[in-house]
Amino acid sequence: MNGAQRDMLRPTAFRGDPDVPELRAFFRPERQFAGDTLWTFGTSLKSAYVNTFEFLNHPPIVQLWRDAAGTVQAVSRVMLATGHWFFLAAPGYRCRDGRSDVSSAIVEQADAAMRLLSGLPSWCTGAYESDSTTAQLLEGHGYTRERRLEVYMTRSLEMPIAAAPEPVGCSVRVLEPDDASQVFERGDAQTDAFLDGQPRDEVAAWMTRTMPHQLGYGGASVVAVEPAGKVLAFADPYFDRDNRIGEFEPVGTRKSLQRRGLAKAVLTRGLELMRQAGMEHAVVRTDRDNEAAIAAYRSVGFEVEDYWCSYRKQRA
Repeated sequence: MNGAQRDMLRPTAFRGDPDVPELRAFFRPERQFAGDTLWTFGTSLKSAYVNTFEFLNHPPIVQLWRDAAGTVQAVSRVMLATGHWFFLAAPGYRCRDGRSDVSSAIVEQADAAMRLLSGLPSWCTGAYESDSTTAQLLEGHGYTRERRLEVYMTRSLEMPIAAAPEPVGCSVRVLEPDDASQVFERGDAQTDAFLDGQPRDEVAAWMTRTMPHQLGYGGASVVAVEPAGKVLAFADPYFDRDNRIGEFEPVGTRKSLQRRGLAKAVLTRGLELMRQAGMEHAVVRTDRDNEAAIAAYRSVGFEVEDYWCSYRKQRA
């Protein structure tokens, strides 16, 4: 068996609950991504893990790519209805100098799925602006870069963390993940923060289902809470203890309460938790056009370091 054959991976269908422990292990940065701060699966590893099996409207095609020993070394997710797909390979299986039999096979399979199973005129994936190897790989398969979609921001935790005043009428604390009423409130706040208008019943139900997965990924949820228990804002830090990186994912404030200092308060407490856990720097991502979020992150010391860019392929 030559090196290329030995390095190839076998795609297997994601079966749901039986594969969740392996999926979670793969998306743990401390297991697979030592030395890599740009965890690239669309957004963060946490959202990739949660959204793989807790989809809202359109079931994705998810595959776990296994080595000869059966260990998951790459994951791909294709959303036929929306025309988006993503993949992430373990460091030893990533493309180098724009070439990788494994990465090429994953790209080719995603393209084939889109051609055969969707009627869309085009589809897209993404890569970081600084990641020239993935850009070269995608361009070699007929993709064209479109635009910057997200900002990637970082902050050293050796810098002082300025105190933030506790907002009037609420307290800032760490959510108790075993308290069902708090977990429900936390999910309701996220639904309010990220959706326009009154959420549909199925959206609220999806958020309730996904909360345990979000909270169980590793880390905490810092919340601003009214005395009656209503969660007004949240910032969820989690910890890559090998790389000493803390990441916020997600962060939000109820729409009617934005621009009142709530985000700054929960982010500041989250930064303190990261430092206490031994993290050396923090990262966060948000939409490039989300000026309010970018301003909130800048207010606690974050600066833009990179951009997540879309790459699109037209149907031949």
